[in-house]
Amino acid sequence: MYLKPNPYLHPHLSKNGVLKPEPQQTLDNKEAEVKTMTTSPQSSRMNVSFQINGKTHKISDGEFGPSTSLAQYIREVALLTGTKISCGEGGCGSCIVTVQKDAKDTPRSLNSCLTPVLICDGWSITTVEGLGGRVDGYHPIQEKLSAEGGSQCGYCSPGMVMQLYSWLQEHPNPTKMEIDNILDGNICRCTGYRPILDALKSFASDQDSEWTMPDIEDLKLCKTTGKPCSGDNSCGGRSACHASSRQPGADQVQWFSPSSLDELLATIKGLGQQSRYILVSGNTASGVYKNEGPYDVYINVNKITDLHEISVGDEVVLGANVKITDAINSLENTGNEVFEGVARHMKKIASYGIRNQGSIAGNLMMKHAHNDFPSDVFLSLETAGAMVDIFDENGTVISLPVGELPWADMTRKIIVRIKVNLSMRSGRKNLNSLWNQNLPAAGKAAGEWKYRSFKIMPRSSNAHAYVNAGFLALVDPSSNFRIVERPRLVFGGISANFVHATNTENFLNGRNMNDHEMFMEAMTLLAEELIPEENPVLASPKYRKQLALGLFYKFYLYVLGDSASEAVRSGALDLDRGLSSGHQEYETDESQWPVSQPLQKYEGRIQAAGEAQYVNDIPAAAGELHAAFVLSNTANCDIASVDTDDALAVNGVVAYIDANDIPGINDWKMGAVPEPVFSTGRSEYAGQSIGVIVAETRDIALKAAKLVKVSYTNLGKVVVDMEEALKDPAMVTTMMPPMQYGNCDAAMAAADTVIEGRFRMGSQYHFHMETHVCIAKPTEDGMDLEVPSQDINATVNVVAKVLNTSANSINLGVKRLGGGFGGKINLQNSVATAAAVAANKLRRPVRLWIPLEDNMKMLGKRNPYLFDYKIGFDSNRKIVAIESDIYSEGGWNYNGVDSVFAIVFGQSCYHIPNLKYTAFGVKTHVTAHTATRAPGMCNGHAMLEHMMEHSAAEMNVSALDLRLNNLMMEGSPTLPPPTTLNVPCPIQEMVDQLKVSADYQNRLDSAAAFNQANKWKKRGVSLVPMRYPHTIKGWGIKYNCLISVFAEDATVSITHGGIEMGQGLNTKVRQVVAKELGIDVEMIKIKGTANLTNPNGSTTGGSFGSELNCGAAIKACGILNGNLAATREKLGSSASWQQIITEANTNNVDLCARAMLCPDTDPKLDGYNVWGAVVNEVEVDILTGEMFIVRSDIIEDAGLSTSPQVDIGQVEGAFVMGLGLWTSEEMKFEPTTGAILTKNTWEYKPPAAKDIPQDFRVTLLKNARNPVGVLSSKATGEPALLMSVSVLFAIKAALNASRSDAGLAGWWKLDGPATVEKIHQHAGVAPEQFIF
Repeated sequence: MYLKPNPYLHPHLSKNGVLKPEPQQTLDNKEAEVKTMTTSPQSSRMNVSFQINGKTHKISDGEFGPSTSLAQYIREVALLTGTKISCGEGGCGSCIVTVQKDAKDTPRSLNSCLTPVLICDGWSITTVEGLGGRVDGYHPIQEKLSAEGGSQCGYCSPGMVMQLYSWLQEHPNPTKMEIDNILDGNICRCTGYRPILDALKSFASDQDSEWTMPDIEDLKLCKTTGKPCSGDNSCGGRSACHASSRQPGADQVQWFSPSSLDELLATIKGLGQQSRYILVSGNTASGVYKNEGPYDVYINVNKITDLHEISVGDEVVLGANVKITDAINSLENTGNEVFEGVARHMKKIASYGIRNQGSIAGNLMMKHAHNDFPSDVFLSLETAGAMVDIFDENGTVISLPVGELPWADMTRKIIVRIKVNLSMRSGRKNLNSLWNQNLPAAGKAAGEWKYRSFKIMPRSSNAHAYVNAGFLALVDPSSNFRIVERPRLVFGGISANFVHATNTENFLNGRNMNDHEMFMEAMTLLAEELIPEENPVLASPKYRKQLALGLFYKFYLYVLGDSASEAVRSGALDLDRGLSSGHQEYETDESQWPVSQPLQKYEGRIQAAGEAQYVNDIPAAAGELHAAFVLSNTANCDIASVDTDDALAVNGVVAYIDANDIPGINDWKMGAVPEPVFSTGRSEYAGQSIGVIVAETRDIALKAAKLVKVSYTNLGKVVVDMEEALKDPAMVTTMMPPMQYGNCDAAMAAADTVIEGRFRMGSQYHFHMETHVCIAKPTEDGMDLEVPSQDINATVNVVAKVLNTSANSINLGVKRLGGGFGGKINLQNSVATAAAVAANKLRRPVRLWIPLEDNMKMLGKRNPYLFDYKIGFDSNRKIVAIESDIYSEGGWNYNGVDSVFAIVFGQSCYHIPNLKYTAFGVKTHVTAHTATRAPGMCNGHAMLEHMMEHSAAEMNVSALDLRLNNLMMEGSPTLPPPTTLNVPCPIQEMVDQLKVSADYQNRLDSAAAFNQANKWKKRGVSLVPMRYPHTIKGWGIKYNCLISVFAEDATVSITHGGIEMGQGLNTKVRQVVAKELGIDVEMIKIKGTANLTNPNGSTTGGSFGSELNCGAAIKACGILNGNLAATREKLGSSASWQQIITEANTNNVDLCARAMLCPDTDPKLDGYNVWGAVVNEVEVDILTGEMFIVRSDIIEDAGLSTSPQVDIGQVEGAFVMGLGLWTSEEMKFEPTTGAILTKNTWEYKPPAAKDIPQDFRVTLLKNARNPVGVLSSKATGEPALLMSVSVLFAIKAALNASRSDAGLAGWWKLDGPATVEKIHQHAGVAPEQFIF
């Protein structure tokens, strides 16, 4: 078994039995179940029984320990691999299952990767396989997700399906807006979310009438019969105990499951003083604090009914183990200002799956253990004045304010309940109370409780706060908004020990809130109290301080309401992102069908049903071992020693493998600079591979790898910032001679206007949901590999060289990838070579599956860029010359520097008579960067579009007018010289079309009016064109296609040279072959790609794969049709395909055809340009820096799309990935060691479902067939990512309006990514603007 060590159950107690908090991720902890166990240390084994899809599973703690998650059990024991493990942190949603904990419980979603299997006693668990599949029929949700194009790579699809399925069990009549919000914890890197949301919202009670949602009972289908089923096996489906008796090696710990508070206290009291124990509730904390423990004793508290108490009356009481979701449900409809505010704030915690499992006390105890944790439960309850009841081991009750809990001695104590006196906080009027009320005492004014809280995050959802803040005041509006008693000002994210702004609270007592002079005094006091801690992974102290002050001002505006001036009232409000919507337009030619027919993705259904197999879904082979990397943690130094003694002493560890075990070349990259499989004495960057630990299970391997002690010497200066590196000439190199044409120097000297500047853009992690993995198996003729690779031949060649063997000794096949985006072109070879070396040494199969954090530590990402540019214009604002020094950061070497691509794409769609671009590589002490979707291409395009923005600002003209004044024309010079544009430039026509369809001018006018009326909310609009020069010749590209026809039934199987990774390559090949052979697409199946059938084939990347593999398929069809020509002529035109094939086979006609397509040798194929344009509109909260995209309108030239639904998905997915590049995705490094800090879903934030445009419209340009493309098509995988830079300019336009209000004028620079922090810091906000 490869069971992952999960010693991260909530630290409720630590050393010497001290009650430590349960950690968690943005959240806290909740539910768990397990059979009652006696309190005696020598007690019998604990048995656990639960159902998965109606089948009973019985296990014991003798088989499975606390590190075994429910997701692992589902995948590795129940062998239901539809449930995925991607982040292992509860941050991506791929592990979502539906859980009903007892007969009375409401089924809900849950992150199974965080849930210990031993707490599942009595649960009924439904996985995606339990809904439907090929054999029993697909579930309506699975069908709809596939039909809408909501599954591309498919790795996230089961989690999406299960999130909606879970929601419908609890909310059978949901609204579209409710469903729009349920994916707060589900990440999709491929689709851009729009088709997923459309599919899911079709199940809403208020959905559009063209599709009718099935009855809720029809959504509960028996896996066996396909009929409606209650899930209790009453329909007669199969039910049997799982036969597995595998013993993965349970942890040597004790489990207790008391059923009452008395039993719990007795259990704690009976433990030895040296016992390290933990209270297990939901275990959601392990998503954040992964390395807590180890513990000797685990106490499951979920069967203690007193801890689940909820009462709402004069006093609100929440039991310690109340789920956050249940707390929200209990508070949000009380009609009470305070508690509805608490509920609203708790909805911002993590995600539905986490809130469903996390407990109130668990979250509070996370704050106790980690005072710097910005707990939203803590903040919202402390703002409300909540109290906690704590029992010691003797049953003595202690009551504390929530705010004192983080520093309380919790040794052998437990939280029992949380209380807030509702009557003290109520805003609801009660007639009986008023009837009997005496007149207020003299000088004692009545008041209204005003509660407001904020959580400012890097993205829309499932993120911890930069700063969270809560404010509560008893205010008398009739008396100048007098604050009747001391208010509560609570902050998180400032420092570990700062909770209340005590001095400011004291000052405000008795003051009038409409007194602006007093408010400014309070602001001054608050500014003195706010002293944010420095931490390189957090936002800057300056931003956090200013943000906290801005939130205080927001609270004031909220209380003042309509008494504040109309212009500033918007400052009190959160951004109001409405219901997501989308619109798609494209051309189809029915005469060419199935080519150009909008068919759903070939694998869509099996992906949505969890039936699609990925590498890590392959069952373990006999004797299979598991490996885990040992990584360095310091950059730019020598490795003095590696001590593996402790690791090798761990029971179950088999070996330590390092460079000494490599029989061939120690290099997995085969670039100009060797990149070692295992380092041999040097740590170039923190995260470099030193070796692997090989063990009987993955849990053991990961645990032991952390025990390896590495010491370092000769520590050098660590540089992680490109601008810092540029100061050292030794860290910069020229990559090639300047690319130039014309006389740039002379033209620039003669220019009427010359503008110079510097522009930077950051890096980006690929975030393929399937992390890197390899299974290496020694065989009779060499080595079989299972690797998710975009380039199987490169992988084979590298592994062969490392093993010092021949290429034909390595066998590799790939069925599909769970996302790629360039991250599996060569990075997978670091894993493949390491696994192969271990398997070769030990002569046993080895699986090396690296966790998300190790992916992000070890492997490269998008190259950061810096541009120093100069652009000259004549008096007519025509470009006369451009110069730019283009710096691409390569990381610790120059292997992956891709500035040549930035050069070629650095013209965009503009006529530039004279040009000089110089490409540089820059070294830093981080991972060597690598290709990421549109590598260098998006950088070069952004560079020039930034120049146009800068130039327009300096010349005080419209950026769009300047762009349109400088468009290319046929014959304009292009790169590389001496090429020229050989087609007319269609941008003017596309922009004109977009202006109409996007209502551009009206939206510009509306944004201006909005900005005039609102001081603290601003809108910005940007229109940016795009030219994507797609060059297919000169690269030596080769793709093979093999088509086999089976005479028995005339069905067809195809294997081609491309890698399906979500882009719909298989779908397009299938459509093309169906058209060429004249058969139905349902007769065709696509098989995996293998080096045997695709020798010497090329990388699937660069937007080449789909189009050119279709071309190879057409060639193979031509051969096959040639073979069949005589048979067709003999049988006549009325003969069916079956008749033709039967007759041909009888006559020994070859029914297998193979062809290779090479653009370099095919005169019919040539490169071309992809054209596009986009209008982006954003709204920005000036006081916080938050923003959302109001609407995006994209028009892209895709020729005649081979498969419109697929291509629309590619455009949307690329665009949204680009939005992440320009907004929320930011890399941060520890400045002294070089270690990456943004290494997990807790710190790294790709776009979530609510970060996409609220209104998302995509048009594929009509009447634009490509004369040199395959079947008139064009590439769609990468071009749209270039257009996403428009969001940066739209944000800048909104900030210009704010800066204008502040009296700031002139050009200013906004580099990418425009994070929430950067937006705020460039808005021009100053305290004197905080007016009423």
